Parts: sequence; C-alpha cells; structure tokens
Amino acid sequence: MKLSFKLIIVLLISSFSLSGQIYDYPKKHQFSYRDSVKLYQLGLDVKKVKYDELKLRYILSVHKRSKLNNVFGTVFRTGAYIFGGFGVIFLATAPSQDTGIGQGLSILFGASFISVGAIGYGISVPFKMASKRRGFERDMMIQKLNEKNTGNSKTKLKL
Repeated sequence: MKLSFKLIIVLLISSFSLSGQIYDYPKKHQFSYRDSVKLYQLGLDVKKVKYDELKLRYILSVHKRSKLNNVFGTVFRTGAYIFGGFGVIFLATAPSQDTGIGQGLSILFGASFISVGAIGYGISVPFKMASKRRGFERDMMIQKLNEKNTGNSKTKLKL
C-alpha cells in the first residue's frame, strides 16, 4: 500500500512540471477564426495581405471598446426614454385627479421620473461620443493600413 502510494506520487510529480519557466507556446500568436472574420468585416483581409499584427490587435481592441461604449450608451438612453415617458404620463394624468393629495403625488412622481430620464440621457451622451470617437480612430487606422499596403504592393510591381 505504501509502495503504490509513493509510486503514484512520484509518477504525478514526474509527469507535471513544477518549474514555472517552461514556455512551450508558439512564438507567433495567430488570430482566431472569430478575429479574422471581424477583421474581414472591417475591410482587412488577413489571409491575402500581410499586416502588422500589433496594429491589427489594437484595431480589434478599439473596435471592441467602441461596441461596448455603444451598448452602454444605448442602455442608458433607452432607460432615459422609458423614465421620461412614465414622467409625462404621470404629469398628463395629474389634472384628472380629484383629490389634492393624489394630484400632488402624481405631479411629484411625474417630475421625478422626468428628471431621472434627463439624467440618464445626460449619462448616455459621453458613452455615445466615445463610441463614435473610437469608431473614427478605428476607421482611420484601417485606412492607413490599407494605404500602406497598397503602396507597398505598387512598389513591388514596379521593381
């Protein structure tokens, strides 16, 4: 029993490397299929033309941040429209209330919902602006890469 337990421990230790210095990753990290499809949709054909990988990875990260900012901006803006709509409904029904306290509560809730909607819309504006700015940055980098690679292919043809 002791011998078999020791044998199992020795086999486990010998099969797993205890050293953290083993780097058996390939030196060239290739793009996943999903990344290459995203780049193709952005107008960069990675399979036909050779691009700088760091710039392509940066383009992918800028594209991801642009999409994320757009989602946050849309969520805040949609919430603002919903709250603003409920505020308008509360304010529109205020004159139909017969009692003073019902009318007062309706006006209070309406005004508070409209103010929350306005604040939500105000929060959405920087997210939407950042999304557009990142999209513009991404498009400029793609344009520069395409110009650089078409310029390189023209010089190769002249030689």
